[in-house]
Amino acid sequence: MAGVDEVTERILERVTGASAPCVWVTGPAGVGRTTLLARLAERLSASGQEVSIVRFTPDGDLAPGSHPWPSPAVGDGHVLMLDDTQWMGPDSLAVLEALIHGLDGTSGRLICATRTPVRDVAGRLAAVRRLRADGLVEPVRLTPLKAEEITGPVVEVLGAVPSALLRDRLHELSRGVPAALHQALNLLRAQGAIRIVDRRAYLVPGTAVPLRSVHLDPERLAVAKAAAVLHPLGEAMPSLISGLLAQDPAETLATLENLRADGVLHRGRGWRFTVPVVAYALIAELGPFERRRFSAAAVTALWNGTAHTSDPYYLPDRIAEAGKLIDPRRALTELLDGAAFLPDDQTTRGARWLRAAVELTEDRPQRARVTLLHTMWCHLNGDHEQSLAGTRRLLEEFPDRLSADATQEAQSIAVCALHNSGNTAELAAIAMNPPEWSVASSAIALSLLDRWAEAAELLAENDSWRTESTVSAMLGELFGGLAELWTGRSARFGANLTERERWPLRTARRHRNDQITSYATALLVLGERARAEKLLADEGFPETGLRDSERSMLAAMRGESSRAVDFAHRSVADRSRRGYDTGSSAMHLSTVSVLLSQGRFSAARELLTAARATAPMLAHLLDIAEARVDMALGETDRAARRLHAATCGLAVGTDIAWADLAELALRRNDRAAAKKALDALEDLAAAMPTGRVLLHRHLVRACLGQEPADECLWLARERDQPHELAVAAERLVRHGATDPKVLTEVYEVLGSLDALLHRARLRSLMRKNGIEIPGGQEETVAENEHLLALLAGEGLTNEQLARALQTSQKSVEGRLSVLFTRTGYRSRIELAMALLNGRYAS
Repeated sequence: MAGVDEVTERILERVTGASAPCVWVTGPAGVGRTTLLARLAERLSASGQEVSIVRFTPDGDLAPGSHPWPSPAVGDGHVLMLDDTQWMGPDSLAVLEALIHGLDGTSGRLICATRTPVRDVAGRLAAVRRLRADGLVEPVRLTPLKAEEITGPVVEVLGAVPSALLRDRLHELSRGVPAALHQALNLLRAQGAIRIVDRRAYLVPGTAVPLRSVHLDPERLAVAKAAAVLHPLGEAMPSLISGLLAQDPAETLATLENLRADGVLHRGRGWRFTVPVVAYALIAELGPFERRRFSAAAVTALWNGTAHTSDPYYLPDRIAEAGKLIDPRRALTELLDGAAFLPDDQTTRGARWLRAAVELTEDRPQRARVTLLHTMWCHLNGDHEQSLAGTRRLLEEFPDRLSADATQEAQSIAVCALHNSGNTAELAAIAMNPPEWSVASSAIALSLLDRWAEAAELLAENDSWRTESTVSAMLGELFGGLAELWTGRSARFGANLTERERWPLRTARRHRNDQITSYATALLVLGERARAEKLLADEGFPETGLRDSERSMLAAMRGESSRAVDFAHRSVADRSRRGYDTGSSAMHLSTVSVLLSQGRFSAARELLTAARATAPMLAHLLDIAEARVDMALGETDRAARRLHAATCGLAVGTDIAWADLAELALRRNDRAAAKKALDALEDLAAAMPTGRVLLHRHLVRACLGQEPADECLWLARERDQPHELAVAAERLVRHGATDPKVLTEVYEVLGSLDALLHRARLRSLMRKNGIEIPGGQEETVAENEHLLALLAGEGLTNEQLARALQTSQKSVEGRLSVLFTRTGYRSRIELAMALLNGRYAS
């Protein structure tokens, strides 16, 4: 690891220089002392120095394979390494002190490694202090990694850069101790809590799995396992462990002190595990009954006041674990009360509490109510398997206990779970509107299958959804408005958006939030950033309440490229929170456009592959995104076929496809095809006069010479979406529709977007039109080389590189040769890893 490498160099300097005869390395368990000694031995041996290694065992004996001890005289140039000196007995310590004195004035050197904390600390400290006072010892303390230092080691293991959330979670579990960091990584990977998208690793909800890697003798292991459950109770923990294990209190306390001395536990005002992931591993060692029994003891102590904790979630966590070993009525009440006040980021915990609450119910009506509550929590948490199981149980076992609203809630959750788990066959059956399913539920099923026109027709033909229940009325109106909007009829959607005070269930927080996010998402799909932002502001709805897909679209429209890509990656990584995510395909389209402007073709393709696997709504937008990849690589015929296919169904987003088709037609001087695309845009603008549709209509008109470019440029600036402005300005200049000087403004804008490929293409257009390129020659050369390195690292062939850079293969070959010679990298793989690790310097 990076920290150990730095210390290795530092110690090598001290060992080979005129320093003290002994370097004494200390640090907590797992921090890397033994790894450090191994690297030092390897480096010293390679330089021709004689190296001997002595390792001690916990009973003070020598480990197998160790050099003899007491050591023969260490001669000049000899380096003796002593590992695990915390286990040396008093006699060995005395020999060691004498040996260090004997090395003074010679070229022999000694390196000692001690794990802290140590037993008999007073005697050991006295010896080390005497040696330091005599200038015979130089101390080196290995410290745990800081949160920001974890990235390097994680990249080595995962081959991906961790997100800030994952990095912080790993640091929380490991406290920065390298060995524990690997243990924490293994835990999260086994849980499925790490997903990698575009060489970025994200923390996502996982499933608890056993993690067995704690090695203690049976007596200490029993106490340590109990402590793993009970340590948040502080000073009350030892007596509780004594009672549970039927031990003498003094014996329990002595074992706890041994665990503290071994670095497993830390004692301050209470007890805690030095490295939290060890507690998780110990809990995994517990059997189900042990876990329930320990939890029941904790709950009883907290209820009767003999124990206290500052962790607000500890008591309900233990209640959920204890089950019926405690008073079930009180336990049920506390679990329900606790879940009612949980913040939004604790839905996983809340679902766990409510699952336990279901088992504590005492009659059928109560079980129906709690099962519905648990099912709704699972739905909010994105647990599709549990939410589907809950709705099946409700609809099959408790139909007589459900109100009309509750029945509709259960049906709509089931439909969503079926879609998100990929069960299209059952979803299609519900779409046929069988007797046991409501019209609103069948319309939602049709919508999730991307059959929006059929959904609109069903809701129009059978309006029973208006009176079946309030929830049915809300869902029917919402999906009816969306279905008409996507098919090119925007009036109903606009009226519903304007008359928000008439929304059904507006006073119910969850339903109000669902409607706000649905309308905001629709506006973002349409490219209406300003209207979406106004809706959120008017309703006092925070952007943090939106899904990652919506936040990605917002960031892309604002020109916040890195945030847009990160939110998109998070959305793809965490597939558990999609719900009715009508914005998923639009997010992929906007993110792919951002990635292509940066020259990141592999990331764009990976994102599209992940999108296809989820069968998202408005899937024709993915065809447009695929076409943009083709266009960027010069595959214009394939791009045109995809774009034409995207215009054959729903209307939403087809303005992008028609504008791109017009651009392709103009590039091959096919004005008739471009005029046909404009005619389609004119029809679309009459039905859906959104800002983006109007912008694309003005753009194609101007490029065809049918109107001045002023209106197009004014609207592009008014919409304040940097990527949109850059594309419009480039096309206008390319087709002679406006003053090329506008490219200077756009070039500067693209610089803030990290749009390396788009800037490179713009430079060619600027040179062609005699426009001076800002930044000077050196900046241009550096940026061109960085772009070439990026594209080469993306795995593009030389032919694809030439098309992407709009140059010849021979030019690409020459530039690559210069790049590899200058940087010293021998392959594209090395280049890609250097870019990933941040070590590439242009």
